Amino acid sequence: MFEFYKIRKFVKHLSFMRSPVLVKRIFKGYYNSLLRGNDTLRSIELAIDYKCQATCHKCYSANLGTHFPNPNYVDKPLMTVDEIRNTIDQAMDLGIIHVNITGGEPTLRSDLAEIVEVCRPKEIMVSLVTNALSLSKEKLKTLSELGLNLLQVSLDSVDPKTHDELRGVPGCYDKVMQTATWAKEFGVNLCFTTVLSTESTSNGSETRKLLEVAERMNAYLLICDSASVGGWSEQGEKVMTREERDTTLFELMKHPLTRHHNMYNFRGKIGCPASHEKVYITSHGDVTPCNLVHDTYGNVLKMPLADILKKMRNDPLWSQTHDTCPRYLEEEFATRGGVAI
Repeated sequence: MFEFYKIRKFVKHLSFMRSPVLVKRIFKGYYNSLLRGNDTLRSIELAIDYKCQATCHKCYSANLGTHFPNPNYVDKPLMTVDEIRNTIDQAMDLGIIHVNITGGEPTLRSDLAEIVEVCRPKEIMVSLVTNALSLSKEKLKTLSELGLNLLQVSLDSVDPKTHDELRGVPGCYDKVMQTATWAKEFGVNLCFTTVLSTESTSNGSETRKLLEVAERMNAYLLICDSASVGGWSEQGEKVMTREERDTTLFELMKHPLTRHHNMYNFRGKIGCPASHEKVYITSHGDVTPCNLVHDTYGNVLKMPLADILKKMRNDPLWSQTHDTCPRYLEEEFATRGGVAI
C-alpha cells in the first residue's frame, strides 16, 4: 500500500519537470544508478551566507553563523558568484538535477539573483529556502523570471504568535503568508518547511495542522528531521528517537503534499541520500555529507568536487547506504572520518 502513496507523490512531482534537459538528466540518473549501479550526485544544498535576522533555537547552522559563531569559521570570505558558478558546473558534470540555495538567510545577499542564474534554473530544478523576512515582491518576481522553480518558506506553527516567538521576530508569520501568496501569483511552486520534533508532534500535532495550511494553499510540506546539532546541540530531549520519527513519518508521508529528504533516490529506495546522491556545501566551500553533519571532506575552492565525493564515499560510514539518518546509528556515526568545521 505504501507503494501506492509513492506513485501519487511521483505524479504530483511531475509539476517540477518543466525542462526537456531536466527530464533527460533524470532518466540518465536512474539509468546510472538502477541499471549500472553507480552513485550519481542528484542534489546539492548550497549555503551562500550564514547571516540571518531570526534567532531560531533549532537552527542547524547556528554554530556556523551569527547565533553561536565559531570565529575560525564564520569570518571566512563567502564564495563569490564565479566560484559558485564553477562549483555548479562541476556538479552538473556529476549528474545533479537540483540545487537548493540555503543559509542562514540567502535573501540577505545582494547578488542573490546572479547566484540563482548561475545555478542554471533553465536546465535543472533550483529552489530557495527563506524565512521570508527580506524577500520583497519585486525580488521574488525577478527570481521567478530567472526560472526559480520552488520557494521553500519556513513555517513552525499555524499560530502567528507561536511562529513569531520561535523565530524571534514579530510579524514573521504574516510575512510568510504574504510571500506565499506572491509565490502563487508568480507561478513559483510553494513549499512550507518545518522541523519534526517531540514538540511539533504533541498538543494535537502541530505538523498535521501545518499540513492543513499547505492543503489550502496547494503547497507542499517538507518535513525536516530534528538533530542534536547547531542550536539544539544541547537539547536532545526535543529530538525524536528513531522509532518515534519513523512511525510519525510513515503516517505523514501518505499525504500527496508531504515531502521528506529520504523519499526520492535514483536507486528507487527510501533511505538517507547523504554522500551517495546528495551533499551540503557551506558558504565557504566546505563539502559535507549533509547539512546536519558538520564534517568536511574537502573544499571546492581547493579540490575538485569529484575528488571530494570519492574521499567521502571511501569513509566506512558513508561507503554504505542507510535506510535511516546515520545520526540514529550512534556507534557507526561516531566513526565518521571528516574534519569538523
